[in-house]
Amino acid sequence: MIDTKLKLYTSNVRAVLLYASETWRTNRRIENKLRGFEGRCLTRILGIRWEHRVTNKEISERTDIRPIVEEVKKRRWRWLGHILRMSKSRHPLIALTWNPQGARKKGRPQGTWRTSVESERVESGKTWNELNWLAQDRCEWRKFVGALCAQEDYG
Repeated sequence: MIDTKLKLYTSNVRAVLLYASETWRTNRRIENKLRGFEGRCLTRILGIRWEHRVTNKEISERTDIRPIVEEVKKRRWRWLGHILRMSKSRHPLIALTWNPQGARKKGRPQGTWRTSVESERVESGKTWNELNWLAQDRCEWRKFVGALCAQEDYG
């Protein structure tokens, strides 16, 4: 019964939740909301109550589902690989390399998709040139993204 519920969660709820997540600009607040939502869903599926004091790590191990924040990061890096392999005349690559001058208007978020990727790039220790070179070989890029997103994320 639990296997069926987990399959439904993965194929329906999570698929809708992660739709176009590769284009999201994430921050700590959004990541915490995603973790909280997934935690509530999985604890209900498993029938765990708050008095049981089960950790997020244990829930993830029981369900064998990759943490949702890790999945968003993986999708974002896979999309970056697609962008870096595009020809120089394609709009996504132009937008990635474009550096607008001035400040954003009042009320607009300070961070962008590019700043999210930039902070993760710094954590990875790679330069943009290294990433561009690595992305040209799909197999190597897949290995790099797998290693980058293999770190456990339990909030």
